[in-house]
Amino acid sequence: MKKLLVYITVCLLCTAFWSCNEKEKKYKPGSIGSAYELVLVCDNARWEGALGDTLRSILLEPVDHINSYEPIFDVYRIINLTDLHRKNRNIMVVTVDPEYTEPFLVAQYDVYAQPQIVINLAGPDNESVISYISEYRENLTNTLEAAERDRDMNYNRQHGDKNIPREIYDKFGVEVELPYGYKVRNTLDDFMWISFEYPTASQGVIIYSYPYTDRENFTVDSLLYYRNKFTALIPGENPGSHMTTYTYEDYKPELTHLRLDNGRYWAEMRGFWDVEGDYMGGPFVSYSTLDTDTRRVVTFDFYVFSPDKPKRNYLRQLEHLIYAVRFPSDATAVAMQ
Repeated sequence: MKKLLVYITVCLLCTAFWSCNEKEKKYKPGSIGSAYELVLVCDNARWEGALGDTLRSILLEPVDHINSYEPIFDVYRIINLTDLHRKNRNIMVVTVDPEYTEPFLVAQYDVYAQPQIVINLAGPDNESVISYISEYRENLTNTLEAAERDRDMNYNRQHGDKNIPREIYDKFGVEVELPYGYKVRNTLDDFMWISFEYPTASQGVIIYSYPYTDRENFTVDSLLYYRNKFTALIPGENPGSHMTTYTYEDYKPELTHLRLDNGRYWAEMRGFWDVEGDYMGGPFVSYSTLDTDTRRVVTFDFYVFSPDKPKRNYLRQLEHLIYAVRFPSDATAVAMQ
């Protein structure tokens, strides 16, 4: 019941804020700061005590399936919210005051700049706030993550590439949204490989499909079989080398079943890829679902290669793409013209 109340409070406040400030949004300055950068307003006494320890354990938790420590957020703690900091894209304000009767967590959007999220965490004393935020830690991180995801999706929708998504639709019958900069590297009847190449990093998207037989198609063994079948089409730098999946004991892929906002089921598999016959590797996450119209399994496989730089933001940008995927059978799908 408490979780429902938190969710309703956030949603109602956000709806009211958006409706009341629709005319004002265009006058807000652009927000500043990097993706997953969080300005945290918290005084010294609480930051250096148990409340600070709790906040650090939540906000600086390591990102799963990255082979070096990277926190889920880059936290910049300040004592007071200055005019400069008010423009940051992600702000969290912690307030402890005995005037409050109970702890609460509220999110507001585009308060001082846009796009922006401002989260207020407050309560009557340290102990109640610690207990509250420990219980609702996922509400906090999911809300911040959703704000970052929505920014990416809105940008891709308004300013993204139009040609490659059309090719994907023609081949797989699936709508996608992509930022500019991706190039098609290889394409076959049931396979497409595209990537965005940076000077020192690479973001890759592999899309493939195959006939659905039964529920066993969505087990780790089956998903790995088809992943390795199609990633064998992606060459390494050395002659004869190709991408495969790293499956040693400590780094076996992990499978999660989830449903996105439109109700579509996805099998999410996370792990590490490497190259057979070469020394390359990095994290990947794949999303597989059933296209009920064609009775085929369709997989979007995202990988990152960034040997010398952080990987979190590259991987998160790719993960966000799956939230804009639409099949004709989805209620929110709109046929491409």
